[in-house]
Amino acid sequence: MEGNMKGDEFKIILEDINEKFDTIIEGHQLLNQKLDQQIQENKAEHKELRDDILLIKGDVFGLKKDVSTLKSDVSTLKSDVSTLKKDVSTLKSDVSTLKKDVSSLKGDVSELRKDLNDHRENTELHVGRKKNKAS
Repeated sequence: MEGNMKGDEFKIILEDINEKFDTIIEGHQLLNQKLDQQIQENKAEHKELRDDILLIKGDVFGLKKDVSTLKSDVSTLKSDVSTLKKDVSTLKSDVSTLKKDVSSLKGDVSELRKDLNDHRENTELHVGRKKNKAS
């Protein structure tokens, strides 16, 4: 019986080892499932991040183009402002010259009026003398 007992003990130990292996295998399978689930979640998050990065990259490219256009527009505006400043300066000079010319013309008109009045007075004096002589 002793040999049989040792055989029974051996069977019990083997069954215990088999149960432990089954538990280890089951734990390993659960761990693999969790890892597979985590891998899928990481892939989904990676794809979402990649898509977001591509959108941002497109936005940045568009912004770079807009900034380049704005730089060009600012440069054109600076040139236009410079031209306008020159034109305004020329206009100021022209207006100043016109003011002087108008002032000079006013003086000339005033002299002409005076000369015309003097001429009228002389003419009236002559006409008045001729009438006096004729009478």
